[in-house]
Amino acid sequence: MNQTVAAYFPTNSDSLDNNHSHSKIVQLIPRYAQVLELGCSTGAMSRLMKERCEAQVFGVEKDPQAAWQAQRYCDYVFTEDLDDPHSLDALQFEKFDVITLVDVLEHLRYPQQLLERLKPFMMDESVILLSVPNVAHTSVRLELLTGDFRYEEAGILDDTHLKFFTLNSLKALIERSGFMINEVDYTWHDLPDSVIARYLRQVGVEATSRVLEYFHQPDAVAYQFIVSISLPKQKSQAKSGDQDLDLFKTHQLKPMAASWQTWGHVFANLQQKEQVIQGLELCIQDQQTEMSWLRAELQMKADELGRVYATRSWRLLRKMASFLRGLPVQEGLTHS
Repeated sequence: MNQTVAAYFPTNSDSLDNNHSHSKIVQLIPRYAQVLELGCSTGAMSRLMKERCEAQVFGVEKDPQAAWQAQRYCDYVFTEDLDDPHSLDALQFEKFDVITLVDVLEHLRYPQQLLERLKPFMMDESVILLSVPNVAHTSVRLELLTGDFRYEEAGILDDTHLKFFTLNSLKALIERSGFMINEVDYTWHDLPDSVIARYLRQVGVEATSRVLEYFHQPDAVAYQFIVSISLPKQKSQAKSGDQDLDLFKTHQLKPMAASWQTWGHVFANLQQKEQVIQGLELCIQDQQTEMSWLRAELQMKADELGRVYATRSWRLLRKMASFLRGLPVQEGLTHS
């Protein structure tokens, strides 16, 4: 089932919609920012930041082959293992407007240590933009419920993931690392009721409206969490009356009903595709009608040609018969 879920998320940056972690993160990056992209892979995200933000990108990637490809889009690329405490030593005098960790933390043995090591590279106004998959997604819940749990090559249960996060465990990691949360968002995939009901039937659970509602809550439909964090503000910088607010409790996932922009974008795409399909169906109908006329016309031509052949054959036989009887051949004779 998770392979079906993963199929809804494109990997080609040219076809990204607003329900993709890359798009959501790039929207938060200011123009001309200096960006440290940790885990830049082959440079797909780097390319997007270059095209949409004109950013200067410093990339760090563990895989040498991927790092070599990322050079096409990054200004600088370093081949380093982010779990190595000395992996960022070459950048010790740099400061960045934005640091990105796009689907990186779940691959690390020591994600907290990495977050703590990023503080010297930040200014007061700098932000870290990160995304991690949600292990509490409906698809994983149903697989665990039915005992059909399995690792996959890509997606939430990727077999290269060393850590798994829910929203609460991600918040706890951020808090332990000494950061504050600015914003929480998510990409989503809401499974159809029919799919959920099929899995529930395997364990003898009736798919009532109340049960189905549980699998459509924001923390269940969230596929990836998108979080913006920064260094904690000094008390003198905090707004009056806000000092006692617990930011880790106030930043909850917004309900899907509030995501009208995302829903509208999806519905617009579906409507556009439906219109294209209807147009193609009309074209097919027109082509079928034209084919019917062509077949009829072809049959008429074939019948006419048959009559012509029959007439010519009859003329030839008349000529041969006259010749054998010694009679003069009458040219142009068509009837006896």
